[in-house]
Amino acid sequence: MTRAYVTLSAVVFCGFVGVGSTGPFQTLYATSLGASLNQVAFITGVYSTIVMAAGLGWGRLSDRLQRRKPFVAGAMAGLSFAHLATAFIPTWQALVPLRLLEGIAAGAHQVASLALMGHVLEGHASRGRLISGYRMSGSLAFSAAIVASGWIAQTAGFRGSYLLASGVYALAILIALTIPETGPRQATLESSGLPAPASAQVPTKPTGHTSASDSAGPTGYRALLSGSLRPLLILAVAYGLPFSAVYSVWPIWVANDLGHGRAVYSQLWGLAAFVEVPCMFLSGVLIDRMGRRRTFTLGLGAFALVYLAYFAAPPLPGLIAAQILRGFAFAAFTATSLTMAIELAPPDARGRASGLYQTANSLAQITGSWLGAPLAAALGFRTLFALAAVAVAGAAMYARHAVRRSPRPAG
Repeated sequence: MTRAYVTLSAVVFCGFVGVGSTGPFQTLYATSLGASLNQVAFITGVYSTIVMAAGLGWGRLSDRLQRRKPFVAGAMAGLSFAHLATAFIPTWQALVPLRLLEGIAAGAHQVASLALMGHVLEGHASRGRLISGYRMSGSLAFSAAIVASGWIAQTAGFRGSYLLASGVYALAILIALTIPETGPRQATLESSGLPAPASAQVPTKPTGHTSASDSAGPTGYRALLSGSLRPLLILAVAYGLPFSAVYSVWPIWVANDLGHGRAVYSQLWGLAAFVEVPCMFLSGVLIDRMGRRRTFTLGLGAFALVYLAYFAAPPLPGLIAAQILRGFAFAAFTATSLTMAIELAPPDARGRASGLYQTANSLAQITGSWLGAPLAAALGFRTLFALAAVAVAGAAMYARHAVRRSPRPAG
């Protein structure tokens, strides 16, 4: 595998170790510092809001500079500092500015790394499998980190988990500095060393896929929103809103309401992440063979079943089965959406397209995070899970009709 692909995957690996070390415990950490459910929703909403705004800004700026590497390295530095400071805060109010900084850095990393990977895989016939492998490294890191950090949180407290994340992000800075800076079209293929398909020898769009703009000239946000990227953005919101609503309170439901505690909660989440690893590869194969539309529909339908399983409030073996299915559902949706995000825009607008995609995700996170805790408090956890099941089932029906049938890739 090539240097650009492997190095960028290594940065993503470290990034997900950091996320897995602290992300699943943020609501519990906030409540341990005295935050209520509504205050937890405020903290998570602040983070999602800044990620959304930062993604659009970083996407435009990276397209203008046609450079992605400085954004990735700078983002890792910001995340390292934010997590180091979080380990030593005395009250939940101090989480607010640190989550602001974390959101700015996360927005830069998400947009720049996805745009850069789009350049690396430009025109490649096996984009589905390669982008799934790239994301699979993140799932592997997350699954290992969440289990390890669950033990750390249980024995040394939440501070240990945040210190671990800070150190891993610091390592990611060093790795990011070695990423080869790649640009659009032929320069990407030459620097990455990936086999270049015939379509890459001339300045044309990847075979079998429709770009957000079919005319020459700069591609702005309006052209991307009115083009074939729009169904992907709608699906990102339709999937992400119930996902964020459920998992903003899921740790509290499992650890406190069901009485399983922190260790079992982290193991259940880690199980789903472990399942994601082989399922990411499987999803890549399904994307390249079955097409984007069918894989989208399959992933969303599986998530509806997961939420119905939560609604049934099964004993621990039932939760284990639900988490296994969740691993596949998450992999199918994520691999498909990432593949489409890098192929539905021309190379000179990949930063903007990545920014719009991340903004759609952030908008869903904001709305879901704000609604999850109040809905759970007012209606109960089971009603929240039932509403989530209905929402993603509707999204699956939309995907079946709105996502264009993708032809079998050449080669």
